[in-house]
Amino acid sequence: MQAINFKVKGEGFPVILIHGFCENLEMWNDVQYHLSAQYKTYALDLPGFGQSPLLTDSISLENVATIIKEWCQKQGITEAVFIGHSLGGYVSLAIAKLYPELIKGFGLIHSTAFADTEEGKVNRDKVIAFIEKHGHEKWIETFAPSLFAKENLARCEKDVELIRQMGINTSQGSIIAYTQAMRDRKDRFEVWKSIAPHCLLIGGTEDIRIGPAVSEEHIYAREKVDGYILSGIGHMGMFEDRNQFMVILEKYLGKIT
Repeated sequence: MQAINFKVKGEGFPVILIHGFCENLEMWNDVQYHLSAQYKTYALDLPGFGQSPLLTDSISLENVATIIKEWCQKQGITEAVFIGHSLGGYVSLAIAKLYPELIKGFGLIHSTAFADTEEGKVNRDKVIAFIEKHGHEKWIETFAPSLFAKENLARCEKDVELIRQMGINTSQGSIIAYTQAMRDRKDRFEVWKSIAPHCLLIGGTEDIRIGPAVSEEHIYAREKVDGYILSGIGHMGMFEDRNQFMVILEKYLGKIT
């Protein structure tokens, strides 16, 4: 079994926090601190990020889902709430497809169940070509601030720097492998629509990666969903509006656990 680095806090029903692309478990520090008062929270490093090694140059989201399933078995987790940010949402959707029995609740945070468009796939390939030519550190310098609404950059300066450092500390091999995996991921919109438990979706009006129209489409596709599109927020609601993000998350968890 592949080693997964994780941090566990609190007692109660398990809530698993899965970070996004070029991030690691530290992005959930504030969220985990607050939720651990009521829940047993697990923040983990996906393979290839943080302190979890990437054991192969090629990876699929289904591979990652199976690794997390095996990790859950090792932790004695038979059912949990999965909260996935961006890439973490893609991974969580693969878990919901392959191992639906694990899903007690599901939060899709600044993420989508749709596959990449053809244009999106071309852009992924451009990212890979740029990184192979110039290195990932130069790419991260523009990637990290692009995750935040422009109006929030000054206020979130420390958070942007945190994300930048996480990206710089990620290996170039991991970034390329996951860029390929995201490019090639399957469409999971039918999976999203069919998840049995009540779900949560959080988007942002200023999110240039997962636009508000896409978030709206996901909200309208389900009957059992708490859906929020945060005004003035980009791709990082947990940083750009900490208080509102926590209120929404705690309200949702209180409803399903």
